[in-house]
Amino acid sequence: MEHNLRLVQLAKILFFRPNFDTSTLYGHAWLGESLKLALNLGHEVVDLEGENATETRFFEEMGSFQPDFVAAVGHGSASVFSGQDAETVLQACTNDQVMAGKEAYFLSCLMGQRLIPSMISKGAYTVAGYTTEFTWSIDDRYLNRPLEDPRAYPFMAAFMEGLRVLLEGGTWSRFYDATVNMFNAGIAEWTLSTDLEAVDVVAGLKQDRNSLIVLGEGQVSPQVFVDPVSIPSLALPVALFLLTIVL
Repeated sequence: MEHNLRLVQLAKILFFRPNFDTSTLYGHAWLGESLKLALNLGHEVVDLEGENATETRFFEEMGSFQPDFVAAVGHGSASVFSGQDAETVLQACTNDQVMAGKEAYFLSCLMGQRLIPSMISKGAYTVAGYTTEFTWSIDDRYLNRPLEDPRAYPFMAAFMEGLRVLLEGGTWSRFYDATVNMFNAGIAEWTLSTDLEAVDVVAGLKQDRNSLIVLGEGQVSPQVFVDPVSIPSLALPVALFLLTIVL
């Protein structure tokens, strides 16, 4: 059975967007675009961003706003999700019972190993995230306009496409397929690129795609990916300003 976001026509959505380093700068901007879409679609929204992306504010809004869905970016580990200034917000088997009855998508490293399964065991309906480090590439000339960064774009596009599907009432299986398809589109494009860092971009896209999971009521069986072996193109001798970023 396919599962839609509960109460999607009038969903209450909590956005959580810390912004204190390069990783969260990008995540904050990307999730901000999904926030605009949610508002345009008529969802009821609370936006915890920047200095408000704290444990205290998160738990306040989980209690008073009682969201149906949580869309969050932040640093993570196998057992911890953190907010502004790397403050611990959620920890497996400590306070993650707050996710009971909720659905969520976390753009964060490693949570799929322990924290997301723990949330499901505490009664969360459906939660998506990543089992490895979520990594992407950036061009640091775009730090003041991250939405225009061409190296970050294929990662951003995959993240935002999945959220778009959910916000528009799609099922979790459609969310998974749409996200994977966008990762694959980026892989295909960058495999043909002459950019000196194209190999690293492709490797990051494959890692993120392969580690995406959806657990709980709307669980999706992950695909097994077999990518063709390609010979890298000869790269043009251009000046580079690239960093690899992880959450």
